[in-house]
Amino acid sequence: MATPLMAADGLHVLTIATPNSQFRESARLITRQALRAALAQLLALKEEEISLVSAPGAPIRPAPPWDHIGISVSHQPGLSLAAIHLAGPVGIDLMQLGEPLPDIDALARDYLGPAEAAVIAMQSAEKRQRAFAQSWTRLEARLKCLALPLREWTPELDSLQATCVVTELPMPAGWIAAVATTPNKLP
Repeated sequence: MATPLMAADGLHVLTIATPNSQFRESARLITRQALRAALAQLLALKEEEISLVSAPGAPIRPAPPWDHIGISVSHQPGLSLAAIHLAGPVGIDLMQLGEPLPDIDALARDYLGPAEAAVIAMQSAEKRQRAFAQSWTRLEARLKCLALPLREWTPELDSLQATCVVTELPMPAGWIAAVATTPNKLP
């Protein structure tokens, strides 16, 4: 079942209950069904009029004539998020807090950059995982919005990511999520 989490300025975010499993095929099918239903409602169409197109490594897109609408999804066992941006590109990421990663400091240095790594390193042990998850979900959301693969931090990548507007999403305890858009305006 999909539940609206956020709607503002052409951006719509859904939470979708999915099976609590590492296998994502069911989550993908449930999420696509929720996306078609949400798009049908937003565009005043019937669900069967909405087709979603996807290819490995590429974001889901509505088929023409709606292919200018941005869609992004993120899955974790038991929960998926879907973002629809009527004005263009969007990226979303979701992370469930669990056992702390043993290599947070190295991951932060390699992928989040020196400034973010320093902020995370200054956190107490009990706050470090949450700080890392917040930075990581913002990174992943921006990369998805820009249609870029995960790669190590560079000043040039940092400049590209600065073109995105990132919003942290209100999530239940134990979950961290962020959504990113470009500053396009609705027509």
